[in-house]
Amino acid sequence: MGRHTDSDTLHFLEDEAVSGSAKELVWRLLVVDDEPDVHRATTFALAGVRILGRALQFLHAYSASEATQILNTERDVAVVLLDVVMEREDAGLALVKTIRQDLHLNELRIILRTGQPGYAPEIETIHDFDINDYKTKSELTRTKLYATVTAALRAYEQIRKLDELAFYDRLSCLPNRNKFIDLSEERLKSQSAADDVIAILDIDDFSEINDALGHQQGDRLLQSVADRLKAELGSEVILARIGSDTFGLMGGQSVVNPLRVLAMFREPFQVQDDSMVVTATMGLTKLLSEGVSGRDALKDANIALKRAKKSRRGSFVMFSSEMGSDIRERVRLLQSLRSAVESERLFIVYQPQINLNSGKVVGMEALIRWRNEDGTFVPPDRFIPLAEASGMIVAIGDWVLRMSCHELVRLQALGLTDLRMSVNVSQIQFRHPEFLEKLNAALLDTGIRPSCLELEITESVAMEDADFMLETLNLVRELGISIAIDDFGTGYSSLSQLRQLPIDRLKIDRAFVSELQKDMCGGHIASMVIELGRNLNLTVIAEGIEEEAQAQALRDLGCHEGQGYLYAKPMTPPLLKDWLVSRGSIS
Repeated sequence: MGRHTDSDTLHFLEDEAVSGSAKELVWRLLVVDDEPDVHRATTFALAGVRILGRALQFLHAYSASEATQILNTERDVAVVLLDVVMEREDAGLALVKTIRQDLHLNELRIILRTGQPGYAPEIETIHDFDINDYKTKSELTRTKLYATVTAALRAYEQIRKLDELAFYDRLSCLPNRNKFIDLSEERLKSQSAADDVIAILDIDDFSEINDALGHQQGDRLLQSVADRLKAELGSEVILARIGSDTFGLMGGQSVVNPLRVLAMFREPFQVQDDSMVVTATMGLTKLLSEGVSGRDALKDANIALKRAKKSRRGSFVMFSSEMGSDIRERVRLLQSLRSAVESERLFIVYQPQINLNSGKVVGMEALIRWRNEDGTFVPPDRFIPLAEASGMIVAIGDWVLRMSCHELVRLQALGLTDLRMSVNVSQIQFRHPEFLEKLNAALLDTGIRPSCLELEITESVAMEDADFMLETLNLVRELGISIAIDDFGTGYSSLSQLRQLPIDRLKIDRAFVSELQKDMCGGHIASMVIELGRNLNLTVIAEGIEEEAQAQALRDLGCHEGQGYLYAKPMTPPLLKDWLVSRGSIS
């Protein structure tokens, strides 16, 4: 190697400078070169130097394999000064690939050095593997080495700051959701996760705490919870804040034990001058077999958490494979439902409603059905809750309302001029801000008499949020539409609330009708509903009538109307027309 006359040139001397005190913050530099003189020259050139307020600490490797071992065990190495040609011609570039692809050290800055310019890396390699700089050893005078290392350290610091913003929660100083997934996946790939669980911890009623005490106090509570979890769980547990009031945990089953973790919430949290008692709910999974990703495991824990919040608030639920099957089936069914809506495989059938004394057809109930491409049917009690949960029920319900109104126009044109059409309305529909507007539009567009349309809402919907229901139902009645309470007797109605609601009809649930002849309490409930209807001057209709004895018992009790298989199954419009002709209801 030729010498330069420039006094700034690096000279390969025997003395190796010692870095600054190990107790202070330092920049850690790894020198990788198979020539010991290069190591000595580098440390001598930068001895005593402080860059961006910190001293330098040097680590040394004399081969790519030795460097790999060091980077596997040493943390916070900021810069690698790497010889391109060592034990093999491609040893340096192979190590670059190991650093980026295998060790995933993406923050680490790499400065390539070579004494053989013919082995310079391709531009694509510099770009693809994020190489900070490339110099020949003859170029690296003391000043130029200082400038090159400074630029690399500045880039490293900026990347770390960006990493903190992207992967760490500023409030709790814990990793965020994305970082938790990365850390959990690293741990799953190692052999140390065999006994691990992944858990999500949710602080109960946190939104109410925020509303009552303000967001600042809520933030202080979160900090206090994070501090206690960190202190109690220790460094072996991966702890992260993965949502506004949720924490992710990964560690051994003995440490991330739900009973142990939830016990940490027995003592009040000191939040400034307040002592706050809060509870938490957990969902966990220990199904961390080979091939399970951190992201999938977190989803499983979240499924368990949702189950816990529904039925075991303040406690925990452990994920099972059956839960995963249930969720996958729901997702599959939801996708199929979207497809069914788009391909018009949903259709409406109509079940006649009969005056029990005269036998006259007085109404129809519109019921939605779903037929698969193979001809099989999906039961309404499976797909309607799914439509409600996904919000699809709003569009589906609007379609049912309009189709039912059009069918009523056709039936009235056949001579059933006073026929009533009953349409079920879900809670989601009823609370939609455009519900009344769409209801009025359906009346105007189809031209039906409002008095011939009846909306059915369930007892539980009718009793929820009394002020809102009273206001909305009154607005519905102002349009001239009648209102029925469906499945009456299955909920917990308040008689005083029921008296206030502007309703026209009570509908006895089929379960109570089926028990009329069995000397069971259901028969007594049917009797009480009919008596209540009489006292409130409401029409009473019973559903699910299958036997003449049931119909006779209902007539004897004073029930006005009924529907069920005794009279007719729900039918498509063509079959309904044939049925009406066979009864002589229309010519």
